[in-house]
Amino acid sequence: MRSRRAPAARRWALPGALLALLALAWAAAASPAGYYPGSSGMSWTYSSGETQQLSGPRTVDGRSVMVLTHYLQGVPVSEDYMQFGPDGVVTVGTAAGGKVTLYPTPLTVYPAGPLQAGMQWQSTTKLPAFDITLSSQVLGVRGVQTQAGRFNALQIRQTTLTSNGGRTVMDLFFVPGVGIVRFVTQDGTTIDLIDKNF
Repeated sequence: MRSRRAPAARRWALPGALLALLALAWAAAASPAGYYPGSSGMSWTYSSGETQQLSGPRTVDGRSVMVLTHYLQGVPVSEDYMQFGPDGVVTVGTAAGGKVTLYPTPLTVYPAGPLQAGMQWQSTTKLPAFDITLSSQVLGVRGVQTQAGRFNALQIRQTTLTSNGGRTVMDLFFVPGVGIVRFVTQDGTTIDLIDKNF
């Protein structure tokens, strides 16, 4: 599959909450140890020009979180606030455009590992203006060749729905211990991992 780059304005024009949800798949943490890579200082760089770096812990609204910062061409554009534990990986909020959005109910990014074909999970949080539902399904294992290497990745179809009619579907290619090595947006754009720093 050939990599296509979406125009920058269209790629980053999503509302802050949805942008963060789409990007969550690049982050992860520990369950079992090392399955979801989540140590402070880890970073991932993608063919879209985005680099993501994990830092923390930090206290946000009284909660201890790890922070995944998304940089586009070196400029920070958003943050995801993540919590990691034996039940998997959840997000408790996001920040973009100077606005912090905290989720009354955390959204499940990944359940407890290991993941396997056929697994499904879903969670919903209610914001003042709309509800967000994040649902995912593991479709199977796929071979993926990227500039960062060749991987056997779990293909996860992630759907983000909002109660005001928004719907976004993305395929994420997750490798235990590495993170997301490829994602494919609903318009067919493929973005690959090109470098990682662990």
